[in-house]
Amino acid sequence: MKKLILFFCIIFIILFLGKDLLPTNDYFFTFHDETQPARIQQFVINLKNLQIPPRIAPDFSFKLGFPVFNYYAPTSYWITSFFHLIGFDVLTSLKISFILAIVIGFISFYLLSSLFFNFNQSIFASLLYVSSPWIAVEIFVRGNLAEIWFIALLPLSFWALYKNSIIQSPKLYVLTIIILGATLTTHNVLSLVSLPIFIIFILINKNKIKNFSALFLSLLLNAYFFIPAILEINQTHATSISKHTNYASHLLCLWQLWSAPFWGYGGSGPDCINDGMSFMLGKPQIIFSLIGLVFITYSIFKKNKNYKNFIFFTLLTTIFVYLTTFLSYPISKFFNNYLGFFQFPWRFLAFVLIGLNFISSSIYFPKKIKSFEKILIILGLIIVIYNSKFFTKDKISNNKLNYDLLNPSFISNMASYKVAEYLPKTVDYKTWLKYEPKKQEKYLIDKTLNDNSFVHYIDSQKSAKIIENKEFYKKAIIEKNKQIIINISYMPYWKIIINDKEYIPKKFDKLGRPIIDIKNNSQLIIKYEQTPIEKLSNIISLLTFVYLLFLLKTPKEVF
Repeated sequence: MKKLILFFCIIFIILFLGKDLLPTNDYFFTFHDETQPARIQQFVINLKNLQIPPRIAPDFSFKLGFPVFNYYAPTSYWITSFFHLIGFDVLTSLKISFILAIVIGFISFYLLSSLFFNFNQSIFASLLYVSSPWIAVEIFVRGNLAEIWFIALLPLSFWALYKNSIIQSPKLYVLTIIILGATLTTHNVLSLVSLPIFIIFILINKNKIKNFSALFLSLLLNAYFFIPAILEINQTHATSISKHTNYASHLLCLWQLWSAPFWGYGGSGPDCINDGMSFMLGKPQIIFSLIGLVFITYSIFKKNKNYKNFIFFTLLTTIFVYLTTFLSYPISKFFNNYLGFFQFPWRFLAFVLIGLNFISSSIYFPKKIKSFEKILIILGLIIVIYNSKFFTKDKISNNKLNYDLLNPSFISNMASYKVAEYLPKTVDYKTWLKYEPKKQEKYLIDKTLNDNSFVHYIDSQKSAKIIENKEFYKKAIIEKNKQIIINISYMPYWKIIINDKEYIPKKFDKLGRPIIDIKNNSQLIIKYEQTPIEKLSNIISLLTFVYLLFLLKTPKEVF
């Protein structure tokens, strides 16, 4: 019966919260992060060319190469790109990924809640969790693939850590490592913040050493991302750009968690009255969490066997409400220069959301009327219907969006400006901005960026002889006594080979393109090759994966 109710709830969620995300729909909608389709397309280009793991978007930034995947947490792209690889188009893959994140969020929260509360309580809170208007904002307003998958996987990580602390099982241990690894590589900012939270959660539960080792192995399993992201980030403009974000000005007023003047599709503005989007967590979600606070406080006071975990989630909620709102303005203002990396304090609503609904899970019926507790599930379904009005947006045909967001011009000339922080340092940032296509403003145009040739003679109308011009491998014949410019934004992963000898460029133009004097007739090869740091990181991840396979075969008694 319980499995049947779970299945019914999932179908119910899909029909009411995912009705505009069904892959059978011939429409979609626009959202803030309009580069999502292009990123998926570029991620898959890497996979098809066996560039694993993907690290650059070869066609971004005028096809000069853009290392976005080297620094942007990849979990959501692995998931979404899988659907594109098996035959779905990019937009359909996005729809499937969004709707799957909602379903996984429901299941993962149910698994977490069921560790501490009964079936009815857990289903109720899980329905509250995925029907929050903030989930709708993440999908239909922001289109933030990474954040919605973080919200989906965060409860699953707590579930895995707790289960691993009380059950002796090699399979569960390995599963915990995989789940933690996926969560920690879902979103740069939220994953970083979740790391100390996981550490505290481990400390308040049993088998600390086992869970700490699982956390450590999850980091090693994803070394392919963490090590280059940390050690090579100084090769981009990320640090300098993040300093320009006025973090404190985007703090929320407390009332914004309850309501919004209007349901908007704009962005986050300074102070509380200039926002073009909602930050509501949901009136039912807040009301039932306040009711649940009474029950959970009573359990803590009575020292329920799980009282430490109850305190943990109560404090988690309180602390992140504080950090997200103007209550924390003095601290946020003081540390504003350092908090720029996090960009927006309202990102932390993901932690408030899980805390609020965990507290809501504690609502129960007295023994005398226990038989009426199933009303919680009915109430949860009603709330899903009530909040479904937020899970929609003006529709645009798939063909129109494909033309707008996946045409070669957008991918090559515009997409990289939406993720400018990953621009290689060899490029002059201010000059690069002048090349951004704008409707009503003048911008620089360079014919050598748009003629599909990767090498050009300087001060000559004659073209070099192109032999091969692929995303990751390029080959040409260069005449003697020519000065050339190569269409790549140089980074150490680009190998320049002239007559079978590697050449390290020292002269660049404002776009980071190498300028080279060729003395003799020469064969020029440009190829993409991961850096030594990246290769070492890949090896660490691979060895960790092999070790996990070995652990799976370990007898339970020995483990």
